[in-house]
Amino acid sequence: MESTHVVRRAGKALIATIIATALSHLLLSDGLSLSQWQEAAANVGGDLGGSGDTAFSAAIVNTLLAMPAVLWTGMRLLGERRVYLIVIVGTVGWFLTVGNCINQLGESPRTLMPLGPLALFIAVTVLSSALLRPRTP
Repeated sequence: MESTHVVRRAGKALIATIIATALSHLLLSDGLSLSQWQEAAANVGGDLGGSGDTAFSAAIVNTLLAMPAVLWTGMRLLGERRVYLIVIVGTVGWFLTVGNCINQLGESPRTLMPLGPLALFIAVTVLSSALLRPRTP
């Protein structure tokens, strides 16, 4: 009975983590693309209404705010309680994954992060869901 609940919770965590990762990655890559466009426009004398540094900072902040929000919302919509550990692990893991892979994303627009770090991030986040389970009466 207990192992079934753990597997079901891990499945829900996998769904929520994949959705959160996809959304956060989209926000990050689009923000970095905008940053490159603004830098290119500034180099040729044009103005797109902001600096590349501002767009870069906004991309990082947006992706780091989206990850915990989507993880928490996804797990709660799937009916799970006590999800703060997965939210903390997912947020810190996403920060480390983005920090490790930001150079690959910054080189060309619409580039995906390497699948190895993404898979490791998803695996660790999903496994953290099994550590803190709701108490059963």
